[in-house]
Amino acid sequence: MTALSRRMPRRLLLRRITRLTLATGLFVLGASVRAQPVVQVLAGADQMLLQYLIATQSLQAQFLHEQMSGSGRVTRFSGVMSLQRPGLFRWEVQKPYAQLQLVRNGEFILYDPDLAQVTIRPLEEAVMATPAGLLLSAGPDAAEVLRRHFVLRNLEDQDGLSWVLVESKAAQESGQKLAAGFDTKGMLQQFQLIDQIGRRSRVVLSQIQRNQPLAADLFVFRPPKGAEVIRP
Repeated sequence: MTALSRRMPRRLLLRRITRLTLATGLFVLGASVRAQPVVQVLAGADQMLLQYLIATQSLQAQFLHEQMSGSGRVTRFSGVMSLQRPGLFRWEVQKPYAQLQLVRNGEFILYDPDLAQVTIRPLEEAVMATPAGLLLSAGPDAAEVLRRHFVLRNLEDQDGLSWVLVESKAAQESGQKLAAGFDTKGMLQQFQLIDQIGRRSRVVLSQIQRNQPLAADLFVFRPPKGAEVIRP
């Protein structure tokens, strides 16, 4: 048995976790945020979220994605996320392995280089329950998009951030929840979430560049030669 074959079960398990990031809303709200009482504030983090989305044309940041299992084990992924209005989103995992998730032209694309596999599927309503779905709401029509797809509730401040709970109307019955944390300047810094089976997760952004030009080829994808292309 080669070293690669011994590693494959672990790596395949990790892929089953991360490939759900955009497609099924794996991101989860941490228990510390979830347990806080809802605070009804007229000018709170909900307004920060609205103003942030309205004013955002593009966004790029390093991310650290921490997932906690039911047993308390933490798995960490890191990489780069990029957003460009209208409707372009890139989530590139760099560690502990390479994986690309891309939203463009109404499609969700997942590319796994180690498996030489590309999955392409129509963008589903469930993506609205993820950070990708929330960020794809950016633009001058953000207020209407939020009203149509989400229910917003302000939470108490924590760790120096103002938090808003964002519940997708399409995913309310599933129990999926998403919270966004903003600093005192109204800049998005973190997501904390809970999925339909209670898994917790946190996404921390760093080296944030907002409304800066992004290379157009970031959102271009051509399946590499020899890769298997799947369209479920």
